Amino acid sequence: MITGISIVAVPVDDIDEALRFFCDLLGMEKRKDLSGSDGDRYVEVAPPGSPVALSPYTFYDRPPGKATIGEYSRLVLRVADVRSAYQELSAKGVRFEREPFELPGGTFAALLDPWDNVFGLTDSTDF
Repeated sequence: MITGISIVAVPVDDIDEALRFFCDLLGMEKRKDLSGSDGDRYVEVAPPGSPVALSPYTFYDRPPGKATIGEYSRLVLRVADVRSAYQELSAKGVRFEREPFELPGGTFAALLDPWDNVFGLTDSTDF
């Protein structure tokens, strides 16, 4: 049956800007960057050593009622120290929806990508 998660899709409207955000600001590595004959582009980014990759993608002819950019992603990224990551990423211009806060099991924060998709940060190993 299901043995893991390999890719999480994140809707964006500019693949190059997504690569700058995830790689240059968040420190992920680009794993794939493929272009199809129809002009579609497929990319994958991931934290170094992670078995799970993000795939920023653009909507082309999105059917009515389907996911909208900025209303889709709820992904939590693990960091060594949320407060330190918050300071470092804020200094790079990354926007946050929630500053670091404590919950049972660890510290959490929520950052926004350029399309207002929300990404949680945690230093908890319980999740």
